[in-house]
Amino acid sequence: MRMLRKAAVAAAWILLLAFPVSAQNSVPYETYTYRYEGNTVESPHAFVPEDTVTGAALGVGELSSPEDLCTDAQGNLYIADTGNGRVLALSADRTAVRTIRTFAYEGKEYSLTKPTGVFVTGEGDLYVADSTGINIYIFGKDLTCKGLIAKPESGLLPQDFSYIPTKIAVDKAGRAYIISAGNTYGVVALDNRGEFSTFIGAQKVTVSVVDKMWRKFMTKEQKKRTLHYVPTNYNNINIDEKGFLYVTSTYSNISAVINTIRSRSTDNRYAMIKKLNSSGEDVLVRSGAFPPAGDVEIAVGSSGNETNTDIYYGPSGIVDAALGEDGVYSLADGKRGKIFTYDSSGNLLYAFGGTGNQPGLFRKLTAIDYGKDGRLAALDSGAGAITFFRPTEYGKLVQKAIHLTANRKYEESVPVYREILLENANFDLANIGIGTAMMREGKYEEAMRYFKLANDVSDYSESYAEYRREKLGNFILLIPLAAVALCAVIAWFFKFVKAYNAKTPHRAERRTFAQEFLYVFHVIFRPFNGFWELKRSRRGSVRAATVILALAAGSILFRSVGMGYIYTGRTVTDANLPVSLLVILAIVAIWCVANWCLTSLMYGEGNLKDIYIASCYALMPIVFFTVPATILSNFVTANEVMFVNFFFMIGYLWAGFLLFCAVLSTHDYGLGKNVIAVSLTAVGMIVIVFLALLFVNLIGQMIAMATNIYREITFRL
Repeated sequence: MRMLRKAAVAAAWILLLAFPVSAQNSVPYETYTYRYEGNTVESPHAFVPEDTVTGAALGVGELSSPEDLCTDAQGNLYIADTGNGRVLALSADRTAVRTIRTFAYEGKEYSLTKPTGVFVTGEGDLYVADSTGINIYIFGKDLTCKGLIAKPESGLLPQDFSYIPTKIAVDKAGRAYIISAGNTYGVVALDNRGEFSTFIGAQKVTVSVVDKMWRKFMTKEQKKRTLHYVPTNYNNINIDEKGFLYVTSTYSNISAVINTIRSRSTDNRYAMIKKLNSSGEDVLVRSGAFPPAGDVEIAVGSSGNETNTDIYYGPSGIVDAALGEDGVYSLADGKRGKIFTYDSSGNLLYAFGGTGNQPGLFRKLTAIDYGKDGRLAALDSGAGAITFFRPTEYGKLVQKAIHLTANRKYEESVPVYREILLENANFDLANIGIGTAMMREGKYEEAMRYFKLANDVSDYSESYAEYRREKLGNFILLIPLAAVALCAVIAWFFKFVKAYNAKTPHRAERRTFAQEFLYVFHVIFRPFNGFWELKRSRRGSVRAATVILALAAGSILFRSVGMGYIYTGRTVTDANLPVSLLVILAIVAIWCVANWCLTSLMYGEGNLKDIYIASCYALMPIVFFTVPATILSNFVTANEVMFVNFFFMIGYLWAGFLLFCAVLSTHDYGLGKNVIAVSLTAVGMIVIVFLALLFVNLIGQMIAMATNIYREITFRL
């Protein structure tokens, strides 16, 4: 037995040596992305921690609240060691360190007091923003001071302008763009001489109508305690090779931010990242499943307080943007210590990181920047450390595929995307990339399949348009003939129904179901006369009305499950048909009861039976338009969806008009009185629903109380 145990241990060691554990398995965080539905999906690691450097390890003392870093083309790293009043220059091999603290410029001695922003140009010039000294210092490659930008003076500046430079970016022409703390006018733009030029990208303030009205009734003290509606200031800035500014910000209106993310809005009013052109316009593309704003799965406090500052609640707090190749950019979430990477279209490629003390986690993530060989440097202000991440083979594959697509090498990108899917089957961008290549090759049906897997409705619609044109080209002459035949059948049917209704006697003791049911076609085209005779001549019945109600409910349920993919943007419907049916029937029942109760007090002539019959007959246009519109939705492109909406709108508006006429004729009201009756019926429906919910809640509390009493008695016995 002892020999067997020794042999098993030896075999285990041999296996471990032969198949070493991957370094990625020791990474202390999960890398993930989001599906279209908004749920997280685990992804292979795109970046793994390579090294963590502290001030003590470098021999320069602990870093104190460092706030920014940047990397030059040679891989040298510059750190704004804010609390120590210095800038550290770290060599590419992370060994040699030079310190900028005091220096001379034009015969005068200067000292850094609170450097909060650093930026290095392509030529190697280092710009340092000193927020306390209110100066921008320029250092050459040898780290000697070669320039100084003082506080701008200009008659164009507002009187209340506050200048506290915290972050800076510089374009190829030497123009500086500065984030100034407390400034709500936007980015401060200086020309290459350091003189004020303009403000760029001022944030807009949005105040709801309800808030405006509510503030009119507030006292002065209440207004002081409420949130001031002032523009939000940017907190960081970066610039790409083409001169576009990437600015980040956080917002105090947390509810609006959450709503923007959950609604997939492309509106930039609460965008945490913007891409500004020279005119200050935001040109960032937000065509991903969700806007680029960090985490999508957002929790709120148990009390519903969405302003909770705990890391587990509320949206991400974006504090910096790092610019990679081919339009790829990463966002630093200072709140949760995560890094989110997007492509140029706003698709999330991967997210990683978190809070903690292990390598790759952060106490307080403050800044990030891409360096040499695609490595990523991240500054942890809380720990006073810099973590270097290296791209994995998977990360390199993703970047390679994006590079090929950006350079329109679609055929070459397909095998790369397929390789990515072998490692990450849930990577939507790979399906989009393959679909794009298929579409370029004219393989529209295959392209549609890949776009649908990625839930890319826009590209799916474009491929479908070409596919439909290709298929219908063989039947181009049959389409107008089929349309003419359909119109002829519809015309014949309505002519037949009109003649049939004309032959039906106005007064009869008994009518057939066909006579009762087909009379609805007279009602919908001649509502005033139709609803009058529906009651006075008994042209309708409860059984026919019930069938019409069933058809209307069925058409609405058919819409729930039968809408086309391009219209809904969903591959699978989440409709609960039994619940939907109960809701429809409940709405009709509540309408009838509310109308009967109110019209009884307003001397209406119709009873509950009359109201039910007339109301159901008024629903027939919903059937006429909903069914064909639902079928049509499966054959339209994204640009043609408006026609489907038009059909739905006509059906519901027509039904609403008929319902109005039904109340008027059934109760023999005048126009004004009928408007009042319909309005009060709507209010009555709300009251009935409120009382029903109150009653259900009361019953639930009584059951809970009875259960507790029973348990207490049982326990005591």
